[in-house]
Amino acid sequence: MSSVSSPRTTPATAPTAAPALPPPWSQRLLTLLPLGGIAWLAIALAEHPAVSRYGLSALTLAMCAGMVAANTLPRHWLAPLAPGMQVARHYLLRLGVALYGLRLTFASIVALGLPGIAVPLTMLVATLLFGTWVGTTWFGLSRREAILVSSGSAICGAAAAIAVSSVVRTDDKQTAVAVATVVLFGTVGMLLYPYLYELATGHWHWAVSERMFGIFTGATLHEVAQVIAAGKMISEPTADAAVVAKMVRVLALGPLLLVMALWPQGGSQPARSGAGAGRLRGIMKSVPWFAVGFVAVMAVNSAGAVPAAWKAPLIALDNWLLACAMLAIGLHTRIGDLVRAGRKPLALAGVLFVFLMGAGALMCYAMA
Repeated sequence: MSSVSSPRTTPATAPTAAPALPPPWSQRLLTLLPLGGIAWLAIALAEHPAVSRYGLSALTLAMCAGMVAANTLPRHWLAPLAPGMQVARHYLLRLGVALYGLRLTFASIVALGLPGIAVPLTMLVATLLFGTWVGTTWFGLSRREAILVSSGSAICGAAAAIAVSSVVRTDDKQTAVAVATVVLFGTVGMLLYPYLYELATGHWHWAVSERMFGIFTGATLHEVAQVIAAGKMISEPTADAAVVAKMVRVLALGPLLLVMALWPQGGSQPARSGAGAGRLRGIMKSVPWFAVGFVAVMAVNSAGAVPAAWKAPLIALDNWLLACAMLAIGLHTRIGDLVRAGRKPLALAGVLFVFLMGAGALMCYAMA
Protein backbone atom coordinates (compact mmCIF):
# COMPACT_ATOMS: atom_id res chain seq x y z
CA MET A 1 0.00 0.00 0.00
CA SER A 2 2.96 2.28 0.54
CA SER A 3 3.65 2.25 -3.19
CA VAL A 4 0.52 4.30 -3.90
CA SER A 5 1.52 7.74 -5.12
CA SER A 6 0.67 10.68 -2.95
CA PRO A 7 -1.85 13.24 -4.24
CA ARG A 8 0.94 15.74 -4.78
CA THR A 9 2.58 13.63 -7.46
CA THR A 10 -0.48 12.18 -9.16
CA PRO A 11 -0.84 13.77 -12.63
CA ALA A 12 -4.61 13.51 -12.49
CA THR A 13 -4.71 15.73 -9.43
CA ALA A 14 -2.22 18.29 -10.70
CA PRO A 15 -3.65 21.79 -10.62
CA THR A 16 -4.93 23.10 -13.96
CA ALA A 17 -5.48 26.66 -15.04
CA ALA A 18 -9.09 27.66 -14.60
CA PRO A 19 -10.76 29.03 -17.74
CA ALA A 20 -11.23 32.77 -17.79
CA LEU A 21 -14.77 33.66 -16.75
CA PRO A 22 -16.63 36.40 -18.63
CA PRO A 23 -17.17 39.59 -16.65
CA PRO A 24 -20.48 39.81 -14.77
CA TRP A 25 -23.37 41.56 -16.49
CA SER A 26 -23.28 44.34 -13.93
CA GLN A 27 -19.76 45.22 -15.09
CA ARG A 28 -20.70 44.90 -18.75
CA LEU A 29 -23.66 47.24 -18.39
CA LEU A 30 -21.67 49.71 -16.30
CA THR A 31 -18.93 49.98 -18.93
CA LEU A 32 -21.60 50.27 -21.62
CA LEU A 33 -22.85 53.56 -20.13
CA PRO A 34 -20.02 55.75 -21.55
CA LEU A 35 -20.50 54.20 -24.99
CA GLY A 36 -24.24 54.83 -24.80
CA GLY A 37 -23.64 58.47 -23.89
CA ILE A 38 -21.27 59.03 -26.81
CA ALA A 39 -23.70 57.28 -29.17
CA TRP A 40 -26.46 59.64 -27.99
CA LEU A 41 -24.18 62.61 -28.66
CA ALA A 42 -23.49 61.28 -32.18
CA ILE A 43 -27.24 61.10 -32.83
CA ALA A 44 -27.77 64.64 -31.55
CA LEU A 45 -24.81 65.95 -33.57
CA ALA A 46 -26.02 64.24 -36.77
CA GLU A 47 -29.35 66.07 -36.46
CA HIS A 48 -27.66 69.47 -36.19
CA PRO A 49 -28.09 71.45 -39.45
CA ALA A 50 -24.36 72.19 -39.67
CA VAL A 51 -23.63 68.45 -39.82
CA SER A 52 -26.73 67.01 -41.48
CA ARG A 53 -26.18 69.03 -44.66
CA TYR A 54 -23.04 66.98 -45.31
CA GLY A 55 -25.00 63.71 -45.17
CA LEU A 56 -23.12 62.37 -42.16
CA SER A 57 -25.35 59.95 -40.27
CA ALA A 58 -25.09 59.20 -36.56
CA LEU A 59 -23.72 55.74 -37.39
CA THR A 60 -20.89 57.20 -39.46
CA LEU A 61 -20.04 59.76 -36.79
CA ALA A 62 -20.03 57.09 -34.08
CA MET A 63 -17.80 54.77 -36.09
CA CYS A 64 -15.34 57.55 -36.95
CA ALA A 65 -15.21 58.70 -33.32
CA GLY A 66 -14.39 55.17 -32.23
CA MET A 67 -11.67 54.79 -34.85
CA VAL A 68 -10.05 58.11 -33.89
CA ALA A 69 -10.02 57.09 -30.23
CA ALA A 70 -8.69 53.60 -30.98
CA ASN A 71 -5.80 54.92 -33.05
CA THR A 72 -4.81 57.89 -30.89
CA LEU A 73 -5.45 56.93 -27.25
CA PRO A 74 -3.27 54.46 -25.31
CA ARG A 75 -4.72 50.97 -25.20
CA HIS A 76 -4.83 50.84 -21.41
CA TRP A 77 -7.16 53.84 -21.41
CA LEU A 78 -9.74 51.94 -23.46
CA ALA A 79 -9.23 48.53 -21.83
CA PRO A 80 -11.80 49.15 -19.03
CA LEU A 81 -14.47 49.66 -21.72
CA ALA A 82 -13.89 46.21 -23.25
CA PRO A 83 -16.89 44.47 -21.57
CA GLY A 84 -19.25 47.21 -22.77
CA MET A 85 -17.74 47.12 -26.25
CA GLN A 86 -18.40 43.39 -26.43
CA VAL A 87 -22.05 43.86 -25.44
CA ALA A 88 -22.47 46.57 -28.08
CA ARG A 89 -20.79 44.61 -30.87
CA HIS A 90 -22.51 41.29 -30.21
CA TYR A 91 -25.88 42.03 -28.60
CA LEU A 92 -26.88 45.60 -29.38
CA LEU A 93 -25.91 45.24 -33.05
CA ARG A 94 -28.05 42.13 -33.52
CA LEU A 95 -30.98 43.64 -31.66
CA GLY A 96 -30.64 46.82 -33.70
CA VAL A 97 -30.65 44.91 -36.99
CA ALA A 98 -33.73 42.94 -35.91
CA LEU A 99 -35.59 46.13 -34.93
CA TYR A 100 -34.70 47.68 -38.30
CA GLY A 101 -37.56 45.55 -39.62
CA LEU A 102 -39.90 48.19 -38.13
CA ARG A 103 -39.00 50.47 -41.04
CA LEU A 104 -39.86 47.92 -43.73
CA THR A 105 -42.73 45.77 -44.92
CA PHE A 106 -43.01 42.84 -47.29
CA ALA A 107 -44.34 45.33 -49.84
CA SER A 108 -40.91 46.99 -49.76
CA ILE A 109 -39.31 43.69 -50.76
CA VAL A 110 -41.78 43.29 -53.60
CA ALA A 111 -40.98 46.86 -54.68
CA LEU A 112 -37.32 45.91 -55.10
CA GLY A 113 -38.34 43.30 -57.64
CA LEU A 114 -36.11 40.62 -59.09
CA PRO A 115 -32.86 42.66 -58.81
CA GLY A 116 -33.28 42.85 -55.03
CA ILE A 117 -32.90 39.06 -54.79
CA ALA A 118 -30.95 38.08 -57.90
CA VAL A 119 -28.11 40.60 -57.52
CA PRO A 120 -27.22 39.76 -53.88
CA LEU A 121 -27.38 35.99 -54.39
CA THR A 122 -25.41 36.10 -57.64
CA MET A 123 -22.73 38.29 -56.10
CA LEU A 124 -22.52 35.96 -53.09
CA VAL A 125 -21.85 32.86 -55.22
CA ALA A 126 -19.58 34.67 -57.68
CA THR A 127 -17.44 36.21 -54.92
CA LEU A 128 -17.01 32.88 -53.13
CA LEU A 129 -15.95 31.06 -56.30
CA PHE A 130 -13.75 33.87 -57.62
CA GLY A 131 -12.13 34.47 -54.24
CA THR A 132 -11.35 30.80 -53.65
CA TRP A 133 -9.78 30.51 -57.10
CA VAL A 134 -7.76 33.74 -56.81
CA GLY A 135 -6.64 32.97 -53.27
CA THR A 136 -5.31 29.52 -54.08
CA THR A 137 -3.97 30.31 -57.58
CA TRP A 138 -2.60 33.84 -57.33
CA PHE A 139 -1.67 34.18 -53.67
CA GLY A 140 -0.86 30.59 -52.73
CA LEU A 141 -3.26 30.46 -49.79
CA SER A 142 -4.69 27.18 -48.60
CA ARG A 143 -8.18 26.37 -49.83
CA ARG A 144 -9.61 26.75 -46.34
CA GLU A 145 -8.02 30.15 -45.79
CA ALA A 146 -9.16 31.37 -49.23
CA ILE A 147 -12.73 30.25 -48.48
CA LEU A 148 -12.60 31.96 -45.09
CA VAL A 149 -11.50 35.33 -46.46
CA SER A 150 -13.92 35.07 -49.40
CA SER A 151 -16.83 34.28 -47.08
CA GLY A 152 -16.31 37.46 -45.11
CA SER A 153 -16.48 39.50 -48.31
CA ALA A 154 -19.26 37.51 -49.96
CA ILE A 155 -21.83 36.99 -47.20
CA CYS A 156 -22.09 39.15 -44.11
CA GLY A 157 -18.68 40.19 -42.91
CA ALA A 158 -17.11 39.14 -39.63
CA ALA A 159 -20.10 37.03 -38.56
CA ALA A 160 -19.79 34.95 -41.73
CA ALA A 161 -16.03 34.55 -41.33
CA ILE A 162 -16.44 33.32 -37.75
CA ALA A 163 -19.29 30.97 -38.69
CA VAL A 164 -17.44 29.52 -41.69
CA SER A 165 -14.29 29.03 -39.60
CA SER A 166 -16.20 26.66 -37.32
CA VAL A 167 -17.24 24.55 -40.32
CA VAL A 168 -14.03 24.48 -42.39
CA ARG A 169 -11.97 24.26 -39.18
CA THR A 170 -9.41 27.02 -39.49
CA ASP A 171 -7.32 28.20 -36.56
CA ASP A 172 -7.86 31.34 -34.52
CA LYS A 173 -5.14 33.32 -36.29
CA GLN A 174 -6.64 32.67 -39.74
CA THR A 175 -10.07 33.67 -38.45
CA ALA A 176 -8.69 36.87 -36.93
CA VAL A 177 -7.01 37.78 -40.23
CA ALA A 178 -10.26 37.20 -42.15
CA VAL A 179 -12.17 39.40 -39.71
CA ALA A 180 -9.50 42.09 -40.04
CA THR A 181 -9.92 42.18 -43.83
CA VAL A 182 -13.68 42.64 -43.40
CA VAL A 183 -13.21 45.54 -40.99
CA LEU A 184 -10.65 47.27 -43.20
CA PHE A 185 -12.32 47.07 -46.60
CA GLY A 186 -15.85 47.26 -45.23
CA THR A 187 -14.99 50.54 -43.53
CA VAL A 188 -13.39 51.87 -46.72
CA GLY A 189 -16.51 50.93 -48.66
CA MET A 190 -18.83 52.47 -46.06
CA LEU A 191 -17.08 55.83 -46.45
CA LEU A 192 -16.54 55.53 -50.22
CA TYR A 193 -19.98 54.46 -51.46
CA PRO A 194 -21.83 57.74 -50.73
CA TYR A 195 -19.21 59.64 -52.69
CA LEU A 196 -19.50 57.15 -55.55
CA TYR A 197 -23.23 57.85 -55.66
CA GLU A 198 -22.64 61.60 -55.69
CA LEU A 199 -19.99 61.19 -58.39
CA ALA A 200 -22.24 59.01 -60.56
CA THR A 201 -25.36 61.16 -60.28
CA GLY A 202 -23.99 64.66 -59.74
CA HIS A 203 -20.88 64.74 -61.96
CA TRP A 204 -21.28 61.96 -64.52
CA HIS A 205 -25.07 62.41 -64.68
CA TRP A 206 -25.77 58.69 -64.76
CA ALA A 207 -29.38 57.67 -64.26
CA VAL A 208 -28.80 55.78 -61.00
CA SER A 209 -31.87 55.55 -58.78
CA GLU A 210 -31.63 55.54 -55.00
CA ARG A 211 -33.35 52.14 -55.00
CA MET A 212 -30.83 50.55 -57.37
CA PHE A 213 -27.83 52.03 -55.56
CA GLY A 214 -29.28 50.64 -52.35
CA ILE A 215 -29.41 47.18 -53.93
CA PHE A 216 -25.81 47.65 -55.07
CA THR A 217 -24.76 48.65 -51.55
CA GLY A 218 -26.52 45.73 -49.87
CA ALA A 219 -25.20 43.25 -52.43
CA THR A 220 -21.55 44.29 -52.25
CA LEU A 221 -20.70 45.85 -48.86
CA HIS A 222 -19.44 43.62 -46.07
CA GLU A 223 -21.11 44.20 -42.69
CA VAL A 224 -24.80 44.86 -42.00
CA ALA A 225 -23.91 47.90 -39.89
CA GLN A 226 -21.71 49.25 -42.69
CA VAL A 227 -24.55 48.79 -45.18
CA ILE A 228 -26.97 50.73 -42.97
CA ALA A 229 -24.47 53.54 -42.35
CA ALA A 230 -23.57 53.91 -46.04
CA GLY A 231 -27.22 53.87 -47.11
CA LYS A 232 -28.24 56.49 -44.55
CA MET A 233 -25.53 58.84 -45.82
CA ILE A 234 -27.42 58.90 -49.13
CA SER A 235 -31.11 58.67 -48.15
CA GLU A 236 -33.61 56.63 -46.16
CA PRO A 237 -34.95 54.85 -49.31
CA THR A 238 -31.37 53.87 -50.19
CA ALA A 239 -30.80 52.51 -46.69
CA ASP A 240 -34.06 50.54 -46.78
CA ALA A 241 -33.26 48.94 -50.14
CA ALA A 242 -29.70 48.23 -49.02
CA VAL A 243 -30.83 46.48 -45.84
CA VAL A 244 -33.32 44.26 -47.69
CA ALA A 245 -30.66 43.26 -50.23
CA LYS A 246 -28.17 42.63 -47.44
CA MET A 247 -30.64 40.45 -45.54
CA VAL A 248 -30.89 38.23 -48.63
CA ARG A 249 -27.17 37.55 -48.28
CA VAL A 250 -27.37 37.11 -44.51
CA LEU A 251 -30.23 34.61 -44.71
CA ALA A 252 -28.22 32.61 -47.23
CA LEU A 253 -25.55 31.97 -44.57
CA GLY A 254 -27.46 29.05 -42.99
CA PRO A 255 -27.92 27.01 -46.20
CA LEU A 256 -24.34 27.80 -47.23
CA LEU A 257 -22.94 26.51 -43.93
CA LEU A 258 -24.94 23.30 -44.39
CA VAL A 259 -23.49 22.81 -47.89
CA MET A 260 -19.97 23.40 -46.59
CA ALA A 261 -20.49 20.92 -43.74
CA LEU A 262 -21.75 18.19 -46.08
CA TRP A 263 -19.20 18.86 -48.83
CA PRO A 264 -16.53 16.11 -49.07
CA GLN A 265 -13.31 17.25 -47.43
CA GLY A 266 -10.00 16.82 -49.17
CA GLY A 267 -7.34 14.55 -47.80
CA SER A 268 -7.17 10.89 -46.89
CA GLN A 269 -7.85 11.24 -43.18
CA PRO A 270 -10.67 9.01 -42.04
CA ALA A 271 -13.83 10.64 -40.79
CA ARG A 272 -13.84 10.95 -37.03
CA SER A 273 -16.73 9.58 -35.08
CA GLY A 274 -19.25 12.28 -34.28
CA ALA A 275 -17.59 14.84 -36.54
CA GLY A 276 -20.75 15.29 -38.61
CA ALA A 277 -22.92 15.84 -35.54
CA GLY A 278 -20.40 18.31 -34.17
CA ARG A 279 -20.48 20.28 -37.40
CA LEU A 280 -24.26 20.41 -37.41
CA ARG A 281 -24.22 21.70 -33.83
CA GLY A 282 -21.73 24.33 -34.95
CA ILE A 283 -24.05 25.31 -37.79
CA MET A 284 -26.99 25.76 -35.44
CA LYS A 285 -24.87 28.00 -33.21
CA SER A 286 -23.78 30.01 -36.27
CA VAL A 287 -27.25 30.57 -37.74
CA PRO A 288 -27.82 34.36 -37.94
CA TRP A 289 -30.88 34.43 -35.69
CA PHE A 290 -30.87 38.24 -35.79
CA ALA A 291 -31.76 37.96 -39.50
CA VAL A 292 -34.67 35.69 -38.58
CA GLY A 293 -35.67 38.29 -36.01
CA PHE A 294 -35.49 40.99 -38.68
CA VAL A 295 -37.94 39.05 -40.86
CA ALA A 296 -40.24 38.43 -37.89
CA VAL A 297 -40.31 42.12 -36.93
CA MET A 298 -40.92 43.07 -40.55
CA ALA A 299 -43.82 40.59 -40.67
CA VAL A 300 -45.36 42.15 -37.55
CA ASN A 301 -44.93 45.60 -39.09
CA SER A 302 -46.44 44.44 -42.39
CA ALA A 303 -49.50 43.18 -40.52
CA GLY A 304 -49.97 46.61 -38.94
CA ALA A 305 -49.64 45.14 -35.45
CA VAL A 306 -47.23 47.82 -34.21
CA PRO A 307 -49.14 50.71 -32.59
CA ALA A 308 -48.41 54.04 -34.22
CA ALA A 309 -47.47 55.57 -30.86
CA TRP A 310 -44.78 52.91 -30.37
CA LYS A 311 -43.09 53.16 -33.74
CA ALA A 312 -41.22 56.46 -33.32
CA PRO A 313 -39.74 55.58 -29.89
CA LEU A 314 -38.74 52.11 -31.10
CA ILE A 315 -37.03 53.54 -34.18
CA ALA A 316 -35.20 56.05 -31.96
CA LEU A 317 -34.11 53.15 -29.74
CA ASP A 318 -32.97 51.28 -32.85
CA ASN A 319 -30.87 54.25 -33.97
CA TRP A 320 -29.22 54.34 -30.54
CA LEU A 321 -28.52 50.59 -30.54
CA LEU A 322 -26.88 50.78 -33.97
CA ALA A 323 -24.87 53.88 -33.02
CA CYS A 324 -23.54 52.07 -29.93
CA ALA A 325 -22.55 49.11 -32.09
CA MET A 326 -20.78 51.28 -34.66
CA LEU A 327 -18.90 53.11 -31.90
CA ALA A 328 -17.75 49.79 -30.45
CA ILE A 329 -16.67 48.55 -33.89
CA GLY A 330 -14.67 51.73 -34.38
CA LEU A 331 -13.02 51.34 -30.97
CA HIS A 332 -11.98 47.84 -32.02
CA THR A 333 -10.43 49.04 -35.29
CA ARG A 334 -6.70 49.74 -35.13
CA ILE A 335 -5.05 50.46 -38.44
CA GLY A 336 -1.69 49.05 -37.34
CA ASP A 337 -3.25 45.73 -36.33
CA LEU A 338 -5.07 45.45 -39.64
CA VAL A 339 -1.93 46.11 -41.69
CA ARG A 340 0.02 43.51 -39.70
CA ALA A 341 -2.73 40.88 -40.06
CA GLY A 342 -1.24 39.29 -43.15
CA ARG A 343 -0.28 40.54 -46.59
CA LYS A 344 -1.70 37.74 -48.73
CA PRO A 345 -5.15 37.63 -47.11
CA LEU A 346 -5.30 41.43 -47.21
CA ALA A 347 -4.32 41.37 -50.89
CA LEU A 348 -7.05 38.81 -51.60
CA ALA A 349 -9.61 40.91 -49.73
CA GLY A 350 -8.52 43.95 -51.74
CA VAL A 351 -9.02 42.10 -55.02
CA LEU A 352 -12.45 40.96 -53.83
CA PHE A 353 -13.35 44.52 -52.83
CA VAL A 354 -12.66 45.72 -56.37
CA PHE A 355 -14.45 42.67 -57.81
CA LEU A 356 -17.56 43.33 -55.69
CA MET A 357 -17.76 46.96 -56.79
CA GLY A 358 -17.12 46.24 -60.48
CA ALA A 359 -19.20 43.11 -60.92
CA GLY A 360 -21.96 44.44 -58.66
CA ALA A 361 -22.21 47.67 -60.67
CA LEU A 362 -22.41 45.72 -63.94
CA MET A 363 -25.13 43.44 -62.59
CA CYS A 364 -27.19 46.37 -61.30
CA TYR A 365 -26.78 48.15 -64.66
CA ALA A 366 -27.87 45.04 -66.56
CA MET A 367 -30.98 44.59 -64.37
CA ALA A 368 -31.95 48.24 -64.07
